Amino acid sequence: MVVALTQGSRSALLNTLIVYSVTPQILILILLGAWLRLTIGRELQPLSQLQTGVNQRDAHDLTPVAVASPSSDVDELALAINDLLARVGHSMRAQREFSGNVAHELRTPLAGIRALAEYGLAHNDAEIRRQQLLRIGQSEARASRLVEQLLALALAEESGPSIPMEGVALDEVVQATVLRYLARSDAAGVDLGVQGLGQPVRVLGTVSMVEGILTNLIDNALRYGRSPDGQLSSVTVQLTQHAQSVMLSVIDNGPGLSLDERRRLSRRGVRGVTADRLGQGAGLGLAIVAKFAQVMGARFELGSPQTGQGLRASVIFQL
Repeated sequence: MVVALTQGSRSALLNTLIVYSVTPQILILILLGAWLRLTIGRELQPLSQLQTGVNQRDAHDLTPVAVASPSSDVDELALAINDLLARVGHSMRAQREFSGNVAHELRTPLAGIRALAEYGLAHNDAEIRRQQLLRIGQSEARASRLVEQLLALALAEESGPSIPMEGVALDEVVQATVLRYLARSDAAGVDLGVQGLGQPVRVLGTVSMVEGILTNLIDNALRYGRSPDGQLSSVTVQLTQHAQSVMLSVIDNGPGLSLDERRRLSRRGVRGVTADRLGQGAGLGLAIVAKFAQVMGARFELGSPQTGQGLRASVIFQL
C-alpha cells in the first residue's frame, strides 16, 4: 500500500502546531512580565522610601533610618547607612565636645595671660615687668600643654577604632621617655628610676599612644606625687611581665588618693585636691591615659603601691 500526503495538508498541520504552541507562550510571557513588574515594584518600594527619607532629612538629623523590607539586600543597605550615620554622629559629638573643651579650658589661662600683661604694662619697674614676663611664659606653657592634651583626646575619641595597631617595643619606649624627664626630675629634686627593663617586651598598640600614656603619668607624678613627710620624693616606672600580659606602672611616694578620688579622677575635667591647691592642670591627664588604654585594648587602673604610701597608676597590655 502506498500512502501519500499532500503539501497543503502538511502546511495546515504545521500552522496549527505553531498556533497552539506559540500562543500559550506569549500569554505566559505577558503574565510573567506583569508579575515581575509588580514584584520588582514591591521590592523596590522600601528602597524608594529610603531614598525619600534620606533626601528629606536635615543635615543635623543623624537618627537611624527606619526601613522595613522583605528584601535582605535593602535591609543590609539600611544597616550600612545607619552605621555610617552613627560614625558621623560620633565624629560630630567629638568635634563639639572638643570645641567646648577648648572654649572652657583655654578661657582661664588666656585671661590670666592678659591680666599679667596688663599688670606689667601698668608698672615702669623693670623687675616687675620681668617677673610678669616670666609668669606669662609659664602660663603660655600650661596653655600649650592643655591644647596638646585636648588635641590628643579628640584624636583618640574620633578615630580610635580606625587607628592601626602594631607591635611596640615597650621597653625601648619606656627607656626613651624616662630619659627625656631626667633633667626635669633632677631640677625638681625627685628620684626618677626604672625597673623591669631586663628583657625586651612587645605589646600591641601605637608608639605615640604609649608615649602619651607615659608622658601624662610621669608628668602627674612629678607634679603631685611629692612626698608629704619631707622624705626624698621618688617616681618609679616599672614593667612587670605576666604569662599573657605586661603591666606598665608609674609609682610615686606622694600623698596618694582615696578610693573615691581614684574613681573620680579617671573622668574628664576632674582635678585632684593637690591640683586644686597648686592651681595646676585641667583634669585631662588621666582621662587621656584611660582613653588611650581603651583604644589599644589595654586596661587602666589606679591603686596603692605594695609598700609605703603613694599612688600606683598602671596600664595592663596584652603581650
